[in-house]
Amino acid sequence: MSKTPVNQTDPVNEAFADMRRVFIGVAGFSLFTSMLMLTGPLYMLQVYDRVLASSSVHTLIALTVLILVLYAGFAILDWVRNSILSRVGSRFEDTLGDRTLLATIKGRLEDPGRGSDKPIRDLRLLRRFLGSPAVTAMFDAPFSIMFLLIIFLIHWGYGLLTLGGGFILVGIAFLNQSMSKKTVRDAEILEGQAQARIMEISQNAEIIEALGLGERVRQKWRDEFDRSDAALVASSSLLGRFSSGTKAFRLFLQSSVLGLGAYLSIIGISTPGEMIAASILTGRAIGPLEQLVGQWRSVSSARAAWGALSEALRGKAPGREAMELPPVRGQIQVEGVSAGPPGATKPFLQQLNFQIEAGDFVGIIGPSAAGKSSLVRILVGIWSAQIGTVRIDGADISAWPREALGPQLGYLPQQVDLFSGRIHENIARFDPEATSEAVIAAAQAAGCHEMILRLEDGYDTEIGMRGAYLSAGQRQRIGLARALYGEPAIIVLDEPNSNLDSPGEVALQRAIAGLKARQATVIMIAHRPKSIGQCNKLLMLEGGRMRAYGPRDEVLAQVAPGNLAQPPSNPSPSDKAQNVVALPKGTEDVR
Repeated sequence: MSKTPVNQTDPVNEAFADMRRVFIGVAGFSLFTSMLMLTGPLYMLQVYDRVLASSSVHTLIALTVLILVLYAGFAILDWVRNSILSRVGSRFEDTLGDRTLLATIKGRLEDPGRGSDKPIRDLRLLRRFLGSPAVTAMFDAPFSIMFLLIIFLIHWGYGLLTLGGGFILVGIAFLNQSMSKKTVRDAEILEGQAQARIMEISQNAEIIEALGLGERVRQKWRDEFDRSDAALVASSSLLGRFSSGTKAFRLFLQSSVLGLGAYLSIIGISTPGEMIAASILTGRAIGPLEQLVGQWRSVSSARAAWGALSEALRGKAPGREAMELPPVRGQIQVEGVSAGPPGATKPFLQQLNFQIEAGDFVGIIGPSAAGKSSLVRILVGIWSAQIGTVRIDGADISAWPREALGPQLGYLPQQVDLFSGRIHENIARFDPEATSEAVIAAAQAAGCHEMILRLEDGYDTEIGMRGAYLSAGQRQRIGLARALYGEPAIIVLDEPNSNLDSPGEVALQRAIAGLKARQATVIMIAHRPKSIGQCNKLLMLEGGRMRAYGPRDEVLAQVAPGNLAQPPSNPSPSDKAQNVVALPKGTEDVR
């Protein structure tokens, strides 16, 4: 049984809610560590008021051994608490990791121009935050009341002074949050833009070097980097002022308690031991507040990441079971589809209606910017139709779980990007249960088995990030083998011969013949006569609209004469051999 989505409100909140008991346990550890932090003040109180007054060495030794044991207990409890928080962060990341990756992929599909790995980075930031000192300060802050009560028990004057200082620190914290919110947010946005620019530059290193764009690209990046750096410096300066001011005020407050204690001791109301203990307890009471102000950048960043991640993950999540659909036969129905690139307000493809029967070989032809590549993205479910429905074997394509439909589809995009790893892993679509026989069968079907064997490590050859160690033609042939892996019922090929040499073209034609022999449904963007000659149906697009669809010869007769034009005056050797179909306005497609 496969799963279909159901509505879910806020997965980030739910992930934290699932760990409620763990947080209660951490709060319990915080209570005991806070109580053990009373060890130092009590020791000072006893030393000043008992040991020095009685000159008892035995009492001093006993007290020293006792605090050694208590501090050892504090160290163990604090270590356990930090370990738990670290594991909480790991569990939180593990819970949301898969959904976050899918949200990242979805964001890239919905907005290719702006899609990034931000959800992944937000999740990692929250995971690190859960193990940071800011979180332990949050758990310690409620127990500041316990220290304040003890200070009041020593003398109400100490208590009032500490309470007043605490209110001032809380006010500083709120002022810090109010004044730094926009500055920190702007710094993070600009930093993200600078990181995205670095990624873009690294991905286009070859064209930058070939065209001598290094200085211009560097200047463009430097402008964004300088803006990001200026915002970061401004936010750090603002937060630093609050942090330094808070630290100075805490030191002043402790000194004020000592001053008050000295006065109370002089008039006989307090003792030197109580004075020292009250000063130390004051530092313990306001310590968490000071720490939170000092860690405010991480707190603010975590809040922003929480909101952004919640927004990215909100919506659909795996839920109830759905009945599995039968294996794909290959029939495709396009019913009144209007669609365009993600984010487009007006659909480019307009009112498309056609049906592809199982076993059909359909060639999509048309001039540049006709919408051919856009159409195949709709047919394989990469983009969603804004109006209308695409059906596979009668079922809406959106009703098919991708994990069930994907293995039954073969797709070769116009720009073939492989994944870092080995060739056999890419062909097998990283299926951990793939057999050598299945991988080799796909490579033989694509006609690239011998080509792979000629590589230094054969099928175990490492191909680098996005297949960087291979030529464009090799990537395209291995991409075709990946599309044919597992003998899918539907294969969609977007200009599969755009980077092929003559041997590669011959291998492609043999692969197409094999697909026809096993009666797979094939959809191919085609321009060359050999490719068009393999099709039994043609679909012609022009300006995002369907101009003709039907049997190949009827469509060729229906469109304007002269589609099979003479070769260009200076044809390439490949075009000279293949006699390119010269359709109006070129052969490229809108992306």
